[in-house]
Amino acid sequence: MYYREGIKELINDRKNPVNRMYLHEIMLKWQSFEKKAEKFNDVSNENLVKSLNTFISAISNNKYKYNNSTKNGFKPDSPIYSAAYLDDLLTVFIKRTEIYTNLGISWGYQAFSTELKFNPANLCSMSDHPKFEYYSSAKILHLAQKLDFQFRVTGKRRFNKHQLVLPLILFFTYQNLTEKDYITIEYYANQAKATFEKSKAIIVTETLDDEFKPDISNSPFNSIFILRKQYKSGRNNSIQLDVVNKLEKRIKAYCTESTNNGYNFFKSGVIDSFSGR
Repeated sequence: MYYREGIKELINDRKNPVNRMYLHEIMLKWQSFEKKAEKFNDVSNENLVKSLNTFISAISNNKYKYNNSTKNGFKPDSPIYSAAYLDDLLTVFIKRTEIYTNLGISWGYQAFSTELKFNPANLCSMSDHPKFEYYSSAKILHLAQKLDFQFRVTGKRRFNKHQLVLPLILFFTYQNLTEKDYITIEYYANQAKATFEKSKAIIVTETLDDEFKPDISNSPFNSIFILRKQYKSGRNNSIQLDVVNKLEKRIKAYCTESTNNGYNFFKSGVIDSFSGR
């Protein structure tokens, strides 16, 4: 569980006894969702969403917020306020798919192969030194296919062997998606498309930043899921079950190349792009 790892690191690092107590409290609250998520095939999305909303409400307690006078509590950039719990929710959905059991499939924060190309020093050296090159991306949460790639120049016996990681579905998770976030992750989504044109890129966020209206019609993103169906300063919705159900349905659809279109996120909680990219 990604959220658990963040809390464990804080517990190991904290010297403040009050904060250590807070962290153990938070870990206990988190276990309720975690136990349900571990039974991924035997738990309903309704129960998962209910448990997740209860947890988010618990960590929103003012006592956990940093107090400059006492030095107790946690600053806004602390891992306890990260969106890692959404990564754990996505893990449940990925584990439920049939593709997850395929050979070579890998899930998690990982790099994918980029800039695949043959780059010999010159044309004359191609037969002896074809020089196949590739690089690694930053670590992104995604479903990947690992391939053992090997080739040899015609007439030669020796094979050149490489392991490639093809990005299948990339996920970018946020509590609140800003335009700055969007611009940053667009680079990584384009990298993935350049490596594997059929890769998908999904943004999962609880809210959209005020006045931000992302247009993904000609972007590398396939879908944006706004789990609370609201802008940041809007009414304080909880995470909506129907959007979570659509998110899981879309993940399954991408694994079978079946899709649906739609835009109005105030109603559906989803922004889609099916421009063919």
